Amino acid sequence: MKSRVSALIAAAVALSSFHPALAGDEPKPDCDKEPKVSRATNKLIAATPRAEAPALGPQKAAVTVEVWSDFECPFCSRGASVVEGLRERYGDKIRIVFRHMPLPSHVDAKKAAIAAMAAHEQGKFWEMHDVLFDNQRALDRASLEKYAKGLGLDLERFKKSLDTKAWDNYVEADLVEAQRRGIAGTPTFFINGTGVTGAQPLEVFAGHIDAALKR
Repeated sequence: MKSRVSALIAAAVALSSFHPALAGDEPKPDCDKEPKVSRATNKLIAATPRAEAPALGPQKAAVTVEVWSDFECPFCSRGASVVEGLRERYGDKIRIVFRHMPLPSHVDAKKAAIAAMAAHEQGKFWEMHDVLFDNQRALDRASLEKYAKGLGLDLERFKKSLDTKAWDNYVEADLVEAQRRGIAGTPTFFINGTGVTGAQPLEVFAGHIDAALKR
């Protein structure tokens, strides 16, 4: 934070026509654009977070907050601020794991996700994470390269990662998992496996974390 790949491909193609939806009366994420009637049966499924996903905090922290997000979603930006607040409050008691869910309706979101992983390759995922959320209206290729340069990344290596599509399969695999787990909009969180949907107030997350810490 501030100081903030035949089955997979087939499933990913199917996801391109997927539209966000959520269950019952759960608070819907900002980027859930479906009407309530289509949000009747989705159930969030907990799973151990992807081991190679970008993370902050001790691997053996008492609480893991898994964040499914889209760099072009305005409520995901708000969600990132909430997570930053949780880091300030709980420190090393929690571990933040970032997962990618660039929605089809956001034309630059996947490029931004790939750029974030290209920065991760050089040890600066969270720095790029912050820059992308701070510049959600400028996520085109030229802007991504500008941000990489500003962060002091090896620009040629960064460009190569984008040009060779080195991280495309990684992001696609996240999308496939999101669909399998019933994650239908962004942002979506899991706190030790308990699903929380939408950019809710910090205290909502704190309540879940406090309860988990007492177990």
